Amino acid sequence: MKINFDIKRLLKTKGAGFVILGITAGALLLAMPQNSTKTQESEPKILFTSQEYCAQLEQKTERLIKDLPAVKDCSVFITLEKGYSYIYATDQHVNQQGDNKETDKTVVLAADGNGESPILIQETMPKVAGVAVVCPKADYQTQYKIIELVCALYSIPSNRISVQT
Repeated sequence: MKINFDIKRLLKTKGAGFVILGITAGALLLAMPQNSTKTQESEPKILFTSQEYCAQLEQKTERLIKDLPAVKDCSVFITLEKGYSYIYATDQHVNQQGDNKETDKTVVLAADGNGESPILIQETMPKVAGVAVVCPKADYQTQYKIIELVCALYSIPSNRISVQT
């Protein structure tokens, strides 16, 4: 099967704009960089440091508390128990000689575009340890609502939340 391609006839019937647009779009698609086939587990991608994560939590909590009807102004300070934690894939060999048992663990590496990197199995976000809120002119009911809100938000007990006026 032979296909005849006459550009002059095509330009007359379909319009030059459509042909040029099609050729340009095809060229752009060919020029775009190809996505690599790296898996997301091959290397941890930290979007925020623990300090940045904490600051973002403080800002969001402050905005949420300010949405309460009786609150006009407040400041929030959050402390974290620890930073991010990661669990990587490991290869474990157990050598047993008599009563002695030795365990040898090595981290499993996967090849990627930059060489080799460990395989991430689990990432745990930092947990909130405590929250301090300064809310001028807040009455007792408002303080209670703030404590209730923060307890639900971070799943922490009320004795880890302080609301000061």
